[in-house]
Amino acid sequence: MNLKYIYHSGFLLEFERAYMLFDYYKGDIPSLDKKKKLYVFVSHSHPDHFNEDIFDIFRDHKDVEYILSNDVVPKKQEDADRSYSLEPNKEYYFNELGVETYLSTDQGLAFMVSYNGKTIYHAGDLNWWTWVGFETEEEFDSLTRNFKNEIDKMGARLIDIAMVPLDPRQGDRFDWGMKYFIEKTRPRHLVPMHCWNKFEVIDKFRSRHKDLLGDIDLVDTNKIPAEGISLD
Repeated sequence: MNLKYIYHSGFLLEFERAYMLFDYYKGDIPSLDKKKKLYVFVSHSHPDHFNEDIFDIFRDHKDVEYILSNDVVPKKQEDADRSYSLEPNKEYYFNELGVETYLSTDQGLAFMVSYNGKTIYHAGDLNWWTWVGFETEEEFDSLTRNFKNEIDKMGARLIDIAMVPLDPRQGDRFDWGMKYFIEKTRPRHLVPMHCWNKFEVIDKFRSRHKDLLGDIDLVDTNKIPAEGISLD
């Protein structure tokens, strides 16, 4: 697998016979082999995760399918015909691709994708969103419960690549969601996203949770070269 970082929560993952593009909304998309299958995932309709142009960008791609949260509705029928609308907490199968969905704690979905013997997780906006001074105790309890309920459904499963929010806007709570995620699952490669270009939070997480990380490969997202990184 070759992983390229595009911007914010946008990634391109390449396999021998297929690509997966996650949550593209801006940035340079690498040149693609148009003979390969392309799966375009959109976790929700927030403008930092979705750009309507994705349908036009790949208009001439030979074999493309759009895997969309059900809050994302294509405007053109020809785009709808190439799209699947997914609901939370369900399992879907698209030939050789399997997708499990989880309910976001903000909007839309998180994706757990099975393909070619690999498991890939993209969280979308599923995170432990908590903001000191901006929520009531009841809101905190509800957000916390909803987040943990979704992560707990994953069990202690082995995940080859996990793309997970690490948001510096949360202040001292920036690491709560990622920490809980790796306490409950077993990612081999952990890729922070949604960092708002403040990638120093990655080293901050690494130093704060060195023992918890153990042999997990915490990827420096901003240091992924243009040619991508190979993750087996």
